Amino acid sequence: MLGVNESKESKVIIYHDETDYICGKKLRGHVLLFIPVRVKVRRTGGLFSDPPLIYEPFNNIFEEIKEVRKRYNINNHRFHFTDISGRKWSYYNEAERKFIQIGVEALRQQKSPNCRFCKLGIIFYMNPKPNNIIFYSGEGKKEKRMRFGETLLRMLLKGTVHNLYGEDHKVEILNIITDGQPNHRKLDQSRIISRLDGQVRNYVRFSSDTELIHIFSDHKNYEKDTDNYKNSNMLQLTDMLLGSVICSCFKGVGISKQFLKKGDSVINKKEIIAYPVQEMLNKQNRKSGFKNSSHYKAFTISEVFIQNNEWKFKNLKPKKVKNFMELNQLDLSMINI
Repeated sequence: MLGVNESKESKVIIYHDETDYICGKKLRGHVLLFIPVRVKVRRTGGLFSDPPLIYEPFNNIFEEIKEVRKRYNINNHRFHFTDISGRKWSYYNEAERKFIQIGVEALRQQKSPNCRFCKLGIIFYMNPKPNNIIFYSGEGKKEKRMRFGETLLRMLLKGTVHNLYGEDHKVEILNIITDGQPNHRKLDQSRIISRLDGQVRNYVRFSSDTELIHIFSDHKNYEKDTDNYKNSNMLQLTDMLLGSVICSCFKGVGISKQFLKKGDSVINKKEIIAYPVQEMLNKQNRKSGFKNSSHYKAFTISEVFIQNNEWKFKNLKPKKVKNFMELNQLDLSMINI
């Protein structure tokens, strides 16, 4: 029997969000969610040459988000992980759990008839004192920290495309869309995109008109079904995935209750909503078996720090929760994204 080889080509929009002051520490983070607008899948090596398969994940994901909004009658609700609170389960919470499930399913790379081929890259870092930022001189405190953050974002972008794509899955970056204006100025496109020109591998390319675009994540700012309306919903999906990863990696998730009705009492909504992400991240524990997972090469999550004037990276995995009583006493309200 002849072996069949598969190769992919994705045209993606990247959605960016950032966070700070994680779990009571001055820890910051960047997240990049890669959502393909179009994926071409080629299979070669069989007896016959089949035409390539074409997928449109962006449209599929947006339709799923619209369906959740319609099903729970929450067209005006902004999905924001920080805002999840209270002790009574509501339709909003059920919609938030469905939202996370959309994200986890979108990150599947194989073994599913509805693969979306999305990718997720997250990096956490401690903001150094201005005097210790050796890379920049002659700049004010705010600008130094801003440039340091841009450096980390550029490192995340480069590391994600190199680690999660390859010769068998080429990627073209159409645009990078970021949530609002997070600091004293907008992110500098020349420092994030232009500096990577010539530094990425041959299976990665930027479109000739790739831009870094700032919009607001609240979809109510835009006319329904416009590009910005769609993009703001994708930013909300990015925010929810980031919040779930923080919940999993820095606090630990131990609640997996599946059946809840409106009005049911719950101990911690955030853990219930984040549980599908915890399950996905735990697949790394399969070691060599992880390569057979549908989420293999779907995400990369790391913490970076400077040691002896060198960059050091540490891969992050879900935090283990020792016992249920300890879990109940955790306060996830400190998560601020």
